[in-house]
Amino acid sequence: MIISTNREPSLEEFETLCNTMCKYMNDKAKAELEYYLSKGAQKLEPEVKLALDIAAKGTKFENTIEIISGQRFPDIVAAKYYGVEVKSTKDDKWTMIGGSVAEGTRVEDVEHIFILFGKLHKPVEFKTRRYEDCLCDIAVTHSPRYKIDMELKQGDTIFDKMGITYDEMRKLDNPIDPVVKYFRSILKPGESLWWVNGEDATAGETPAKIRMWKTLSKSEREELIAQGFALFPELFSNSPNKYERFTLWLVANHGVVSSSMRDPFSAGGQIDFEVNGRLYQHLPKKYGQLAASKDRVEEIVMTIDGQTLTATWHVVNADFQNRMKYWIALVAKSAETENFDVEQFLEDLFAESNMHNIDGSE
Repeated sequence: MIISTNREPSLEEFETLCNTMCKYMNDKAKAELEYYLSKGAQKLEPEVKLALDIAAKGTKFENTIEIISGQRFPDIVAAKYYGVEVKSTKDDKWTMIGGSVAEGTRVEDVEHIFILFGKLHKPVEFKTRRYEDCLCDIAVTHSPRYKIDMELKQGDTIFDKMGITYDEMRKLDNPIDPVVKYFRSILKPGESLWWVNGEDATAGETPAKIRMWKTLSKSEREELIAQGFALFPELFSNSPNKYERFTLWLVANHGVVSSSMRDPFSAGGQIDFEVNGRLYQHLPKKYGQLAASKDRVEEIVMTIDGQTLTATWHVVNADFQNRMKYWIALVAKSAETENFDVEQFLEDLFAESNMHNIDGSE
């Protein structure tokens, strides 16, 4: 990114210009209420430029102000280094969704931006602030976008929450990274970032369409169950919430929704199973499913990147030198309420090449 080093006129002078412009528009709105009630954001841009031109007379900004066309950010540029983004609402509020976090349409060389926010509701009123000082949060439409609050208190910006300045973030090669990191850090149980295919992903991009679990082919269901076993050890627990993270992961990473994730794992009752000369009786059905997909589960555990395992296993500084041993320990800990030795069963299962049910079927 090219960063302009021009400092003339100063930021303080531009702030004064914006405040003068805003006062002019508020004074005019009192005299021409109905005129402004009929305006929208794009129709406001010429009004803002006119107010800036009037405010700029006799200053260093005179004859430097221009409207930028073509859906660029910001809407108006002054002295090639400063900008004004024009926002408005017909509602009686000072909040709205703003521009993209990525700022892919930002005008080159513009370093400092103010917002001119018009509340086109009786009584019509305008406010102006530095752009970064009124960005309170991030919302997601088709991409992460800032939320604007013109009455935001100092110290409460989204950048204060993330621990990064606006300028630091916008100059990153990928400004979405700190957004994802921040929101992942505040996720509560049962929550997921549906809009990002991130560090818990095992496939490429999230599909554009959403599908119900029951519409998947048998092979698709088997593959996702194998991935679930590999990534979410709590699936083997008796917790009533054991399917929550897996269910959210299915939506976020594969566009798959299930009305009841319990059925694919528990329907069919119990099984008896012999492995490595040991007979295990009355095991939950999911252990038979695990045995059927053991090769794929082991492949996922052994080949997936460590970052994904760290995220899905909820571990820190894990020793991945023996991943299967680590996974077995996590599953055994999750399933500690079972009435059989889960760890021994898993060690036998993943060491045994000729497993079979006691009825002799493969």
